[in-house]
Amino acid sequence: MTIATPRTDRPVHDPRGQVSPEMFDQIVERVQKDYVPAARFYVELMVEQMLAYLAAVAAYDPEDPPQWVVEEGYDFRFLTPSEHIDPAVHAFLDFTADYREHCHELTGGDFIDHVPVVNDSIRNGRSLDLTTRIMRHYRYPVDDRMWVR
Repeated sequence: MTIATPRTDRPVHDPRGQVSPEMFDQIVERVQKDYVPAARFYVELMVEQMLAYLAAVAAYDPEDPPQWVVEEGYDFRFLTPSEHIDPAVHAFLDFTADYREHCHELTGGDFIDHVPVVNDSIRNGRSLDLTTRIMRHYRYPVDDRMWVR
């Protein structure tokens, strides 16, 4: 059974527009050099999806989620990056001041912590399902290839 996330007429956000082209390139290069030695087009997709993920995290309040989250029984309400996206998060964190400034811009002053957690919702993929649905809810692009367990 497929359950659709409620849609709106708002345009989809462009994650690349959240950072300067120079910062985007620096993150891509850091991922390639220190985390995932992969083709540039693949790493660019990782970084785009990481930026969309961070923006969704900033927009989402697990204490006051959209009604459909509650109705569908999501008991673990935190968003988590996939194994494909996590290296891009770590690479951006390496640029601490830039990451802090980016978080400040997204949240209006807060820092988005990256705390590794493993629980049943992460192991069974339910947290990734919630994450991608929340990303779509807030109109961020989701490339499903980057969000498999």
